[in-house]
Amino acid sequence: MSEKIKVNVIPHTHWDFEWYFTRQDAMIQFIHNMDEVFLALENNKLEYYLIDGQMSIIDDYLQVCPEKKELFKKYIKSGKLFVGPWYTQTDELIISGESIIRNLQLGMSLAKKLGGYMSIGYLPDSFGQGQDMPKIYNGFNIRRAVFWRGLPVDLTKNRFFNWKSSDGSNVNVLNINGGYYAGVPLIEEQEKLPEILDTLKSENINDIVLPLGGDQRYIDFNLKEKISQANKEYSNYNFVESNYPKAFSDFENKISKLDVLSGEFIDPSVSKIHRSIYSSRYDLKYYNDKLERLVTETLEPLMVIADKNNIPYKKGLLDKIWKILVRNQAHDSAGGCNSDVTNEDINKRFKEAERLVTSEIDYLTRKMSISMKDNAENDFLIYNVQSKQIQKIIKVEVSTKFKNFKITNLQNSEIDYQILSQEKIYSGQIKRDNTSYEENKFYYLTKILIKTKIDAFGYEKYRIVKSNSRQKASNIRASKIENELIKLELSEQGLITITDKKNKRVINDAVQFEDSGDEGDTYDFSPAYKNEVYKLNFRDSKVEIIKGVLQDEMIVSGVWKLPKNLKSRANNKKDGQLVYEVRIGLKKDSKLIEFAVKINNKISDHRLRVLLNSNIKNDFSYADTPFGFINRKVIDNNLNKWRELDYKEEPSAIYPMIHFVNVHNSKRSYSVLSKGIKEYELVGDKFSNIALTMFRSVGFLGRPDLLRRPGVASGNQFRYIPTPESQLLKNMEFNFAINIIDDKFNANEIINDFHNYSVYLPHYQIQNLNKFVNTLEYFVMNKLPQNVEKFGYFNTDNINVNISAIYKGFKNNIIVRLINYDDNEIKGGEIRSNKKINTKFVDLEEKAQSVEITGEKIDLGIFKPGQIKTLSIEV
Repeated sequence: MSEKIKVNVIPHTHWDFEWYFTRQDAMIQFIHNMDEVFLALENNKLEYYLIDGQMSIIDDYLQVCPEKKELFKKYIKSGKLFVGPWYTQTDELIISGESIIRNLQLGMSLAKKLGGYMSIGYLPDSFGQGQDMPKIYNGFNIRRAVFWRGLPVDLTKNRFFNWKSSDGSNVNVLNINGGYYAGVPLIEEQEKLPEILDTLKSENINDIVLPLGGDQRYIDFNLKEKISQANKEYSNYNFVESNYPKAFSDFENKISKLDVLSGEFIDPSVSKIHRSIYSSRYDLKYYNDKLERLVTETLEPLMVIADKNNIPYKKGLLDKIWKILVRNQAHDSAGGCNSDVTNEDINKRFKEAERLVTSEIDYLTRKMSISMKDNAENDFLIYNVQSKQIQKIIKVEVSTKFKNFKITNLQNSEIDYQILSQEKIYSGQIKRDNTSYEENKFYYLTKILIKTKIDAFGYEKYRIVKSNSRQKASNIRASKIENELIKLELSEQGLITITDKKNKRVINDAVQFEDSGDEGDTYDFSPAYKNEVYKLNFRDSKVEIIKGVLQDEMIVSGVWKLPKNLKSRANNKKDGQLVYEVRIGLKKDSKLIEFAVKINNKISDHRLRVLLNSNIKNDFSYADTPFGFINRKVIDNNLNKWRELDYKEEPSAIYPMIHFVNVHNSKRSYSVLSKGIKEYELVGDKFSNIALTMFRSVGFLGRPDLLRRPGVASGNQFRYIPTPESQLLKNMEFNFAINIIDDKFNANEIINDFHNYSVYLPHYQIQNLNKFVNTLEYFVMNKLPQNVEKFGYFNTDNINVNISAIYKGFKNNIIVRLINYDDNEIKGGEIRSNKKINTKFVDLEEKAQSVEITGEKIDLGIFKPGQIKTLSIEV
C-alpha cells in the first residue's frame, strides 16, 4: 500500500485592511472576528491560526481592545497563533528598498512585544515578486518565504524551491499555486478537492500545503469535522491541521536538493499579475515617492546632524511617519486599485505624513540656523544632508527690503545666482483698502537659483547684500537652449532635436507624447475596443526661452485636442483637451536634461505617455529595483500565443521601475531618471523609444472582459464599482530627467546621479520680514544654549557604492546602509573621519555581523553584486 499524501491544512485569514472598503469598515469586522478567533483557540476548534502575516491590523485592534493584549501573548507564545513579520503586506515592485526594510522592522518590533513573529516572508497576494526579497529577508535572518502570484508555469514543476538573489542570499519558498483561498472547498465543496490538490502537487515531494482562508474569512468552527470527513472520503490523502513553520520543517527534512530560481516573478501564466497597475492613480504614487525620498534623503540625516548639535533625536516621530507611509504601501493601497473613498483616506494619510516631515525639517533647520555664531540680518544658510560633498544648483526663496542685491560668501566673494521671479509683498496688517498700505512695510520675495558646494553633513553661509544691480535671466526670442554639454532645439513642426555636444551625437524626434484610449480599470491598462492612438508634439505651442547664468530653460505650453471620452474616441471626435506646460531645463555643466510637465487633464478613459527616443536598437531594458537593477526582454516570448496558453492576462512588456530605466549598447548609454513615474515600456520598430506612462484615467475599480485581460473583473466580480476620482480630472505635475552623455552603463553612477538630482537641501534665511516662510516661522523659538557646529563626524566621499539611508538605530548608534547596485563584485571604498570612530557591520535587525572596527578610515570591504551592508557607527 502506497504512503498517503499528507495535506497540511493551514487556517488563516487574508485581511486587506482597506480596498474597495475602507480601513474603518475592515477594522469593525476585524475586532468582532478576533472574538471568534480566540473562542476557537480556547475551545480547541482550531489548533493553529495565522493572522495574515501583518501587524497593522493588530495595531489598530489593540488601540480599541487593549484588554486583549494578554490573549495575543498567550496564544502566540504557545505556538497556536501566528503573526508578523510585516507591518503591512508591501508591494515589492514600486516601493523603495528602504521602505520595505522599515516595514519589516515595524512589524517585527510590534510582534516581539506580543510574544514573537512568524519568521517567514509571507506575502500571499502581492502583484509580483521582486528580485531583491531574498536578500532583504536574509538581512532579518528570515530563510523562508510564501507567495502566490507571478511564478512562470514553465519555470519549475515544484511548489517548494529555493529563491536566490544576485548576492547569494536565498530563501526556501512555498508557492501557493492555487492562491491563499485554495482550501475553501474543504469546508464548502469537498467534491472539488481532488482537482484542487492536483494543482498544488509538487514533483519533488508528495506533501501538499492547503491554505484555508480568504478575504476577511470567518472562522471555520467545523474544521476538525470537515478534515475527518475528507480523510474518510479520500483515503489516499491524510489531511492534518498545520502551520507554515511546521510545513517548512517537514519539507526541508524530506527534500535534500531544491530547484534554485532567481530573479523577479511577474508572469501572468498562472494568476493575474496586473502588469500595468504601476500607473494607476499616478497622483498617489507620486506622493509616496516624494515622501520616501524626503524622509530618507533629507529628514533622517538632518535629524542625525541636529542630534549632534544637542537637539534630541525623535525616534518616536520617525516611527509614526513610517507607520503612515507603510500603510499606504500595502499591495492594494500602493497599486491604487481601491474605491474612491479608500484612495481619499490614503491621500489624507500622505498629507498627514507630509506635514510631519516638512514641519520637522523646518523646525530643525531654523533652530540650528538661528543658533549660529556671528549671524547677521540676511545671512542665508544651506545644509548638505548627504554624507559626501555635494555641488548642486538649487531653487530657494529670499525676502529682502531691497529689490536689487548680490550674494557673497563669508569671504566676500560674489556668488552666481539667477532670479526666477520676484514679487512685492506687504508685511503690515491687511486692510480692505490696500491703497492705504505704507510703503516702508513692503518687501520683495524673490525666487532664485544658486549654485552651492558643501562638504559632507556641512552647511554654507551666504550673505544677501543690497546692490545697484541683480543677476536676472533674460527672455529671448529663440528656439533652442544649451549648456556646455547639450543643445536642445524645437523646430517649427513642433519636434525636439537633442545634440550631445561632447560626443557629437544627434537625436531627432527626441521627445513626443502619445495618447491612447484606456478601457481598462484600476488594475490594468487595456486599449479601447474602438481605439484611436494620437502622437502629440508641440506644433502649435507657445514657446518661451529663458537664458541665465546658471540655467537655460525652454517653456512650451499649449493645448492638445483629444476625444473627451471613449465614445468620442470611437468616432475620432476631438471634443476635449489637455492643457500642458512643459519646462525643459539645462543647468550649467549638468549632463541632465530636466523636464517638469504640468497637465490639466480634462479627458476621461485614456493613457498619456511620453516617448523618449534613445536612438539605440534594444533587445533589453534595464531598470532599478528596490536594491539593484534588472534587465528585461523588450518582448515576452509568449506574447503572440498567450491566449492559447491560457494566460490570465497579456504578458505585455510593461514594467515597473523605482527611479531609473536605461538602455545601452557597447558605445553609449541612455538613462531616464524619474521622480514618481513608476511604469515604462520600450516601443517602436527597434524598441528605441522609452515610453514612460505618465498617468491613466479610468472610471471603474474592475471591469470584465478586457482586451488585455479576458474573463471576470478584477477586484469585485459581481458589480461595477465606479471610481470617478481615478479619472484624475485635475492638474498634475510630472518630473523626470534624461542623460544622453554617458558612454557606459553603470548602475551605481546612475543611482548617484538620481540622488543628486532629487535630494532636497534644507535652507534658511535670517530675516524678520516674512513670517510665512513656513507655518512654524510664526512661532517664537529659543536659540540653542551653544553655537551650532558643522557635523563633520564622517564622510563617504571615497566610497564606490551608494547610500540607502542614514539614521539613528535601536541602540542610538548611527546606521549607514550601503548598497552595490552593480551586477559585478566591487571594492566598497572607505568611510573616513577626522577622528577615530568605532564601527561594526550589523544586519537589518542591527545585530552584530562583525567585530568592532576602529579607526579614522573604515574599509568597507568587497561588495558582492547587489549586496546590502549596514554599518553601525558608535556615537
